[in-house]
Amino acid sequence: MSIRSILAWLLLFYTPALLAQKGSVKGRITASDGKPLSYITVGVKQTASGAQTDENGNYIIQQIAPGKYTLSASAVGYKPAEKVISITGGSTITADFLLQTTSTTLEEVAVQGYKSGGQIRSQTISTAAYKEQPATLVELMNRAAGIRIRQTGGLGSRSNLMLNGFQNRSVRYFKDGIPLDYLGGGFDISLVPSNMLDRVEVYKGVLPFHLGADALGGAINMITAQDTKSFLNASFEHGSFNTNRVSLNGYYKNASGKFFAGVNAFYNYADNNYKVNVQQVDTATGNKKDAAVKLFHNRFSNYYAEGFIGIAGRKWADELRFGLTAFSVERQFQFGSTMDKPFGAATGKQYSVVPTLQYKKQLWQGKLDINQFLVYNSLHAKTVDTAHGHYDWYGHFSPSSNSIGEISDRGSLSDITFKYFTSRTNLSYKLTPGQVINVNVVFNNFSRTGEDPYGFKFKNEKDVLTVPAKYNKIIVAGGLTSTFLEGRLQNSLAGKFYHYNTDASDADYQGNEIRTKNSNTAWGIAEGIKYNITRYSSAQLSVETALRLPEQDELFGDGNLKLSNFDLHPERSLNINAGYKIAVPGRFKIEANAFYRYTKDLILLMPINFMYAQSQNVEKVKGAGLDADASVNIFSWLEASGNFTYQDLRLVNPGNVATDKARLRNTPYFFANAGLNARFNKVLFKEDKIHLYWYYSFVREYYVDYIPKSVEPDGFLGLFGKTKIDARNVIPDQQVHTAGFTYYPDKNRYAIGFQTRNIFDTPVYDNFRIQNPGRSFSLKISYSL
Repeated sequence: MSIRSILAWLLLFYTPALLAQKGSVKGRITASDGKPLSYITVGVKQTASGAQTDENGNYIIQQIAPGKYTLSASAVGYKPAEKVISITGGSTITADFLLQTTSTTLEEVAVQGYKSGGQIRSQTISTAAYKEQPATLVELMNRAAGIRIRQTGGLGSRSNLMLNGFQNRSVRYFKDGIPLDYLGGGFDISLVPSNMLDRVEVYKGVLPFHLGADALGGAINMITAQDTKSFLNASFEHGSFNTNRVSLNGYYKNASGKFFAGVNAFYNYADNNYKVNVQQVDTATGNKKDAAVKLFHNRFSNYYAEGFIGIAGRKWADELRFGLTAFSVERQFQFGSTMDKPFGAATGKQYSVVPTLQYKKQLWQGKLDINQFLVYNSLHAKTVDTAHGHYDWYGHFSPSSNSIGEISDRGSLSDITFKYFTSRTNLSYKLTPGQVINVNVVFNNFSRTGEDPYGFKFKNEKDVLTVPAKYNKIIVAGGLTSTFLEGRLQNSLAGKFYHYNTDASDADYQGNEIRTKNSNTAWGIAEGIKYNITRYSSAQLSVETALRLPEQDELFGDGNLKLSNFDLHPERSLNINAGYKIAVPGRFKIEANAFYRYTKDLILLMPINFMYAQSQNVEKVKGAGLDADASVNIFSWLEASGNFTYQDLRLVNPGNVATDKARLRNTPYFFANAGLNARFNKVLFKEDKIHLYWYYSFVREYYVDYIPKSVEPDGFLGLFGKTKIDARNVIPDQQVHTAGFTYYPDKNRYAIGFQTRNIFDTPVYDNFRIQNPGRSFSLKISYSL
């Protein structure tokens, strides 16, 4: 069937829906002090229609059939409010809400939740409208401006986040405001189901105080789904390459609101047996030849289960929450840090059980806010590499008496324990209604110990892994948050203190012990300002000179294919960010951000051979960039969107002609997205609806290794033309089309989603030219109660 025929069929099918004149309701929700309330739920009681407010408190609900309805607004800590509205065909009415707090204690809890957004949040990606799609969180994030998440293969492969010129661990992950380091690979952004989250907050530049980590390039804060009332969500997804994903999320709150409990759980499995283009060694001639093969040893599975209970509204605690998390990650290794050599038997595993405790309390009539979080984790990582031979890309095995393993000739049966203790203390004191003093202290204690009978040994035959490696760090952030001009002008001034020390031992090739002890103390300062120009528009600017301490996996490795590096230096960077945003709900949104970076000792994850990768310092990197994002409602039922990101990140190395001013290796410098979303109500039945969507993604070619600036494409900004180097060093232009639909048979209770990724089955390459899956199909069934 041709595209023209498909469009004609869609037009014929949806003509009745397009002809029906429906109306809309829009408005703004504010608190009693005049501050806008972000992400407040607004619903039309007699229908399944609803919306969330944006960061400025604005909302719009479209495609409401003519009639009389009750509009409701609700939020944690506020009295629900209702208004009766009358919709006529084609009209848009305005309904604003002023929500009153329920009590002093709950007011402070609610205000705390509102403040967590911070005044320097750059953008928010709501998962509410997309959670029933069979799309990964990585896909949703990659559709946003300035964000690129790359993966080394299919489901469960290592992900690398890039945000405004920074990447990997320079951009920090948080879950409900808590640093995610302690969960290892159990809560990776590539594994978390989108329906587990309410939204994802993106911070470009200076972080708000309540996060208070040592990020350089911003942060991603994943906000889990919690509501003012109990709920239960479940989903099952099946797709190509035997991909299966299951999720279950539930939350219960009793009538008094003083007891709550919940569960967040998900399971992922995939054979990842997609086709790839590789170079296979000809056994007869020893020469390499191109081959298209199907991956045969690439299975991945993991489960994650988190349960929590808590009490709220007590005299001695506004909230006390205890959580227990268990997770396991198992993967087969088909290849190492590159796709130059196949493996056929090596496997890796991580597992852990993690208790957490969180305490919140407001004192002195709500002026002092205390938020304490504690976690301890003992994470186990195992690697099995004892094939006693090697595999080729066709799965043929050749035994060998000279090697134990295929990843490393010496083999591996490593069993490593990583121990984490994290304490995060957040204090805020309200000096005046418009000024708050904030102090945030994050203390981390890490250690690594283990054993490997085939691993490196000291001269006395002692296993290197049995000698504990230790790492301690503390980050203290303090400053003042101020609001002026009735909340329109917001300013944040912060100072940061950093201290860390490491103590670890390793063996050289002769078995001599090499002990590494490092210690450093440093200071940083940050300034962020935001001005709400109008109800719908704002501008912001932030400047920061900051330090980013190495993470424990960068120092210790991950126990599998990521090696340790005890000589890593902290990153030091000067960052400047500026942005402008205008968003009129139901009409259009335009956002633009620019940045400048000058970084010393940038930490990059780089392959040191075809097997292993290691975090290493890049001495000096300078760059600037721009991203822009826009969306427009062409009709009430049709939205078009698009964005682009350009970042010019280059080495500063005057002493080396080959690398001075060279683009940062393995880093895309231009990528863009476009999309169409169409939503229709009453398609087949009175209460059903459907969401149709199409997305296009483009990534300009970039380079596996450094190349001289003189051989770059000579087109405008490098966006046109071809480079003059070996094609094996080029990650080529990539264009990917994705389309699908989500159908809701009965209001929002049930949903059926279908999606086709990479419709034209084009080769897709990512980190260090590792090939990702081609065309795939996914079906997802969701249920909400």
